[in-house]
Amino acid sequence: MLGKLLKYEIKATSRTFLPMYALLIVFALLNKFFMAVNADYLRIPRIIAMSVFVVIIVGICVMTLIVTIQRFNKNLLTDEGYLSFTLPVKAHTHIDSKMIVSLMWALLSVIVSFIAIFVMAVNEKTIQGIHEFLAQAVPAFNSLGASGYVILLEGIVLLIIATLSSIVTIYAAITIGNMSSKHKLLAGLGAYLGFGIIEQIVMSVIITSFGGTVQRYFESLNRATMPAQVGAVQLVMLGLILYSLVFGIVYYILTNWMLQRKLNLE
Repeated sequence: MLGKLLKYEIKATSRTFLPMYALLIVFALLNKFFMAVNADYLRIPRIIAMSVFVVIIVGICVMTLIVTIQRFNKNLLTDEGYLSFTLPVKAHTHIDSKMIVSLMWALLSVIVSFIAIFVMAVNEKTIQGIHEFLAQAVPAFNSLGASGYVILLEGIVLLIIATLSSIVTIYAAITIGNMSSKHKLLAGLGAYLGFGIIEQIVMSVIITSFGGTVQRYFESLNRATMPAQVGAVQLVMLGLILYSLVFGIVYYILTNWMLQRKLNLE
């Protein structure tokens, strides 16, 4: 059933994102043309095209957040929720489908934006600059040995888990806000801000705990050897992964429990 929900969710959201992606690529090519011609009589169209390009990128970022909120709220917490919860699907499956699709569009939005910027800016000079950067970066990365690949893998895992944790944090806040008979939006915003404060308090406690040992350890890394510094990076990345994972799981369980026991569709 998860597959069917994913297919439906992708079909519904693609109507918003695919035209925006196509428009972004079109304006990237248009800006590339204007920069290649570089004629004075095209100065105003060039400024307009670049402005629209930036607006589209910002719009994609904003729309990713809006769709994440709107799809969850509309499908599960409004009148449509009656239909959604009559399906032979458990609450966590609804969460999973929307969370996975939101992650997909968030990552695609970043990838497409980078592709559009690259298409617009690529020329012989930028290609040469990329080659020079890689000529220095690749040997430096290889010198780290297996540790470099571990850090790279941790970075990818952290990106995915942190994004999922952010998405499910929004879901938990929306669901809490829905419990309010009035001012659902303000209640949800308050819950989201409350979550952020709790996370900051927990992070502060972790950093300053154990008699300041953690803080002194990282301060001492300025004088440490390269292997020790690489090991510290791996440790920090692992800690951030666990931190995001723990909070993500808590928010996921909270959202699932409230959808099962405290759902208010009035």
